[in-house]
Amino acid sequence: MAFIAISYKVRTGHEEDIAEIFSEHNFKRADSAEYRDEEGRAAGRNVSTGLFIQGEFMTRVVQFEGDLRQIGPHMGAQEGVKEAERKLSPYLQVPRDTQTVEGFREYFQNALMQCVFQEARAERSAQIAAWTYRVEPGHDDEIGEVFEKAQSAAFDGAGHEQSPLLASAAFVKDEYLVWAVQYEGELDDVVRHLTGSGIARQTEEGLLPYLADGRDAATPEQFGAATMRRLQMLSAEVS
Repeated sequence: MAFIAISYKVRTGHEEDIAEIFSEHNFKRADSAEYRDEEGRAAGRNVSTGLFIQGEFMTRVVQFEGDLRQIGPHMGAQEGVKEAERKLSPYLQVPRDTQTVEGFREYFQNALMQCVFQEARAERSAQIAAWTYRVEPGHDDEIGEVFEKAQSAAFDGAGHEQSPLLASAAFVKDEYLVWAVQYEGELDDVVRHLTGSGIARQTEEGLLPYLADGRDAATPEQFGAATMRRLQMLSAEVS
């Protein structure tokens, strides 16, 4: 299994309108998490997906298994996705064509964020949380090294069975960085773990040279408050 992240830029001041589009009573889930290739052969599935927003930036983090190339066409063929994209269109900074499979495929490729770090200690569907940072463009490799140095030990070897942290991934596109974590339990549990273990502090201190904006999230309360708002959480293993 692996993770990807897709970026959106939206007009600020419309967070509640956007949240309503993706609410449980409005959004129609995909008819199947499974996707197939051009010949109709099984090509993989979406395992979990979370949609997050903060200010003008929105991201969808997807946990999947199989052929990455088939995710865009699969999502673009879903009526629920088409309807949500149509409703979202007035709130986008840059319009796009997502009403055809070809248009969605092109948007998907353009919106895909660059993965600079990814580690997991378990491969299963679970909750996802995300944080976003504004960074100076052109430092993808250095940012990946920050995450590797600060977090790789959390997934290396035994001794982490009691940790709520299942996976961590970092993605960069233009001036935005997304740090996504997959976890068991409640959000407060993983926030306490990330801050208490020093993972959050080491990560954020390492990122300081590459940030475009200042940041102060040293305490569990500050770090928890900096979490992106989650608009949607879907799992292939949970109805």
